[in-house]
Amino acid sequence: MENAAIAERLEAYAALLDLSGSGYYTVRAYRKAAELIRSTPADVGALVRAGRAQELAGVGSGIETRLRELVDTGEIAELRELEREALPELVGVARLLGLSTKRMRELGHALGIATLAELREASAAGTLEGVQGIGPKTAARIAAGLEGLSTARPRRGMLLNRARALVEETAAALGGEPAGDPRRGCDLSSHFAVVVPSNGLSPGVGALPQIVTVLEQDGRRAVGVTAEGYPLEIVAARRERFGTELFRATGSKEYVAALEPLPDAATEAELYAALGLPFRPPELREASVPGVPADLLEL
Repeated sequence: MENAAIAERLEAYAALLDLSGSGYYTVRAYRKAAELIRSTPADVGALVRAGRAQELAGVGSGIETRLRELVDTGEIAELRELEREALPELVGVARLLGLSTKRMRELGHALGIATLAELREASAAGTLEGVQGIGPKTAARIAAGLEGLSTARPRRGMLLNRARALVEETAAALGGEPAGDPRRGCDLSSHFAVVVPSNGLSPGVGALPQIVTVLEQDGRRAVGVTAEGYPLEIVAARRERFGTELFRATGSKEYVAALEPLPDAATEAELYAALGLPFRPPELREASVPGVPADLLEL
């Protein structure tokens, strides 16, 4: 098993531990271990098989046990149990909408629902108010949140190192390019995107391990949400428009709006040339008024 795959499973495990109410330091330890494994040049699987996992900084006996299980079997068995108890799909939606994750989990168990589709059905049928602790105001808030779910934005941003890992791993799985705030190097990211060179998206987007549910999808665009409540946009772009869509998914909303309408271009360099502007790297695509970019500081 490659380091990236091990790190992804540990990240998923940490997210579910977080959802299930595990202690802050336990969750942080697994996330830090995932970040370390993702960045280390050593073959972590080989270290685990040799009984040397604890040579990695921050890996104690508990994490080593999970790593050994993961390397030997390809999975962490407790993940499935945590998924049943934590209801990650409902909790991811709750976090995106700024709702109580505990309340949403209790609602899911009380109604016997676990998916966004089932939550929509229950809301439309008016059965949410039948759950203890869910009054008319809360039910109305959930219904209003579901109505605007596809355009919702997280209440807080994700740190750059984890944001980059999210879009880079998703891009690698789809054969695409990472975009959104992480590509601009934002300290805190709230817009996550991946652009895929393709005439259309496959139905398998919802099976990505980074996504717990798909909020909307058509032939060229899908919006999923992670267990932590962060929306992830995936865009399919024809080869002749790939540069245009990558640019649009990368720049700040104000910067892109100032340059609309955008011409078709296979690369971002071609797009800037067509606009008659000097190329501006992703890190400088923040200002609303286009012009000659400042030089990047070389360290």
